[in-house]
Amino acid sequence: MSVLEERTGPFKREEIQDWEIFWRDHYEWLKDRGYQLRPRYRPGWVASWLGTDLWPPRFEDAQFDGTMEYLMDAIRIADGKPVMLRRPDPPPSHELKIVQLISSLPPEPQNHCVPTYEIMTIPEANEDGRNHIVAMSFQVPWDILEFETVGEVVDFCSQIFEGLAYIHSLNVSHNDAKTNNVMMDWYPLYPDPPHSLLSSKRMDWSGPSKPRNRILYPIKYHFIDWNLSRHWDLTSGTPPRLPPGYGGDSSVPEFKINEHCDPFAVDVYCLGNVIREKFTRGDPDLNFPPRRNVEFLEELLADMTQDDPTKRPKMSEVVTRFAEIRNRLRWWRLRSRVSDKTVPFIFHLLYSPSHWIKQLGYIIRRIPAIPDYTRNKDYAKA
Repeated sequence: MSVLEERTGPFKREEIQDWEIFWRDHYEWLKDRGYQLRPRYRPGWVASWLGTDLWPPRFEDAQFDGTMEYLMDAIRIADGKPVMLRRPDPPPSHELKIVQLISSLPPEPQNHCVPTYEIMTIPEANEDGRNHIVAMSFQVPWDILEFETVGEVVDFCSQIFEGLAYIHSLNVSHNDAKTNNVMMDWYPLYPDPPHSLLSSKRMDWSGPSKPRNRILYPIKYHFIDWNLSRHWDLTSGTPPRLPPGYGGDSSVPEFKINEHCDPFAVDVYCLGNVIREKFTRGDPDLNFPPRRNVEFLEELLADMTQDDPTKRPKMSEVVTRFAEIRNRLRWWRLRSRVSDKTVPFIFHLLYSPSHWIKQLGYIIRRIPAIPDYTRNKDYAKA
């Protein structure tokens, strides 16, 4: 039995599920607003595999997931680009308020919040209070492609550190800075947009989809998911506090003592833990092995994840300290392999010659050791 079946009970792929009805019922309205949903949600849809002996999962219109109740991919008709449509949580959630705040701000290089294209009000009042749809940039998981070099890791850390620092500068605490709430642009890493539910296939199901190289095709990383976030009024002088237990990271030390906590300090811990689990310490539950050549991160991450929240640095301090760390890294270190520590060291050595041959080619072509998406001339095509 699949995870979906465990959550929802038996289902038939040729039938629209309860959580999909909203999208089917708003197919034509969204199309009039300039957004094309997948064929599955077209009124009167009939499964394309009916009448055949073929396995339904081979077909695009058989793809669905219970997580799509409030989040759906679409194509922007005007330019054919993929987008994500989100139905924000109703009050008392601050989600819509924060989306409106972030989308109203002028462009800033430090802004790594997922771009918002528009906020639409649905034509009828919804009984659950979800009366808006936010059209956002289409993103893919940041770890869908393995990191090959230290420089790629440095670029990732630089972007997400300054991204969370920017969010905090707006007096906003993210409150769920976990692994799957950091994403990256699909373009230019993919030549064609991948399918939202099966990234190994193209969005139009015309063939396989495979990400390219981060060094040659640098990308921008973004924070998503504002449904637990809060915008704080810090002029009152009362320090912001939240009851423990929110968000997806249950390892937060403050949560274990069952006291109200500083949400900004919790954000610092959670982001530090994301990097710690992915690179330095690893996490078997997430299939993240510890990596070689990233020891320079350990001291900063140890400070970000201290048990005492008052001893953790502010995100602005994290940005400053990491910039100093980054400046101390030599070119050969930046181009070194970030290999799996669970693989015997002998295999690390065996693969090193081919790695350095590739790096030599990059050096000759003057390709920077640290990816920089702002230098990518094709980035504006996204």
